[in-house]
Amino acid sequence: MTLLSLSIMTAVADEKNGASTQANNTVRIEQGQASGISYDEVTAFLGIPYAKPPVGELRWRAPQDPEPWDSLHHANAFGDACAQFGNFYTSNDAASFDRPYGSEDCLHLNVWAPKRSAMPRPVIVFIHGGSGVHGATLLPLYNGQRLAKELNAVFVSINYRLGFFGNLSLAALQTGDPAHDSGNFALLDQIKALEWVQKNIPSFGGDASNVTVMGHSAGCTSIWSLMRSPLASGKFHKSICLSGLPQESSKEELAETNNKLLANLLVADGIIASKDELKNYLNTTNPTQLKNYLYSKSAIDISSASQGTGGIAIAVDGHVITVGKSGPLVNAVPTLIGTTQNEAPLLLLKKFSQKNYSAIWEMIHTDKPLKQSDFFGGLSDLWKFKVSAWVTNKMLLSMVQDAVPLLTQQSVPVYQYKFNWQKTPEPWRALFGAYHGIDVPFIFGNFGLGTKNFTHFTWRVSEEAERENIHTELRKAIQGFIETTDPNKYTANAEWPLWNETKQVKIIQ
Repeated sequence: MTLLSLSIMTAVADEKNGASTQANNTVRIEQGQASGISYDEVTAFLGIPYAKPPVGELRWRAPQDPEPWDSLHHANAFGDACAQFGNFYTSNDAASFDRPYGSEDCLHLNVWAPKRSAMPRPVIVFIHGGSGVHGATLLPLYNGQRLAKELNAVFVSINYRLGFFGNLSLAALQTGDPAHDSGNFALLDQIKALEWVQKNIPSFGGDASNVTVMGHSAGCTSIWSLMRSPLASGKFHKSICLSGLPQESSKEELAETNNKLLANLLVADGIIASKDELKNYLNTTNPTQLKNYLYSKSAIDISSASQGTGGIAIAVDGHVITVGKSGPLVNAVPTLIGTTQNEAPLLLLKKFSQKNYSAIWEMIHTDKPLKQSDFFGGLSDLWKFKVSAWVTNKMLLSMVQDAVPLLTQQSVPVYQYKFNWQKTPEPWRALFGAYHGIDVPFIFGNFGLGTKNFTHFTWRVSEEAERENIHTELRKAIQGFIETTDPNKYTANAEWPLWNETKQVKIIQ
């Protein structure tokens, strides 16, 4: 079963369980009328296009306005995931694991809206993580139904182009238009989605003047970039930034990453014998010929060639982003920052384990008892992993603290939590602790108990009440923050300290 079929089945199941698509679930937006699925006091509008499909000549171009429709648009199923190569963080099934999947026609968003009220509600726009190369809004973890209801807010989740579909800048692709030539297509997609929200969210009962962007990992990195982009000015007003850092690169660094993709493609097609021949190929090949070659490649070709090239670099291009990661923020907004106690270990597992992805997949999805040594070739590999994880974790958490003054020096309020819940069974607790991303299910309230994904080992029935209490604590803080910029609004005491030179943080455990 693919992720897409899973999303369709979820929508069908919702309809069987009392979901409705009657006329009162219909809204009018700029593109036309759209109907959603209502259940449990929330209406979901799934898979709404916010831009034209970036296919054909629009591949590696800035997103364009979506086409209008004349008849009623049934927004009752998630759109496709963006083209990517599946891994165990973002794949729920064997059909999408460790292979290319998804579509280039993927610029869709989803809206979960509570029943209409006289007063417009706060809006959250969620940007998923995945190193800029993985992820999708159709993952059950990111279902916004519960948050929309409990926060009394309109919740929006967005797809955006991934990998080299989202970040590619080559001389052969230049047009003379600074947006098309920026290479920052993923960020432009996110800005386009925020533009769509500004135009259309009142139709869902949302307040366009109170939009909070929330992102995890690469989604948080995107938020730092949105705060540096003049094109995003006025399109969001607060941010919730989870486990991510500012990571803008120079165009030269982006070109180096891009050349890895190009070399992989050319070697696979036998056009060059090795990556060492790339420079000579670029110097002797007509740019139009190279452009035509790149546009001829399928999504599967490009996703496959992306393997081993690392994460995606967001470039300081002078148009979408005008200042680097140490420069001033042009859109500094009140921010709630989250980190986990052990950000690094899960991210380093593949590097130090002697297992390939398929073996790790089997181990993560097994019900058989495991021990730490099962993940490594021997004790030396295990200790190398632990030492590297400790050092890397210290570095990552320090870099987050170093970034916060970019906000506070512009006199915007900042709050921060550190998530340190460590009730996972062994060997998971000893290996990963409060790992990167463990706080996200607690925020959404989507634990997926019994679901076979990379977090399934985390949850036990015996801790259900404790998990729900932590979810409530985080939900109250987020609700207060999106309404007033103060996470203490719905707490009994002022438990969340304002971040200042003492670097105080709220500990969640």
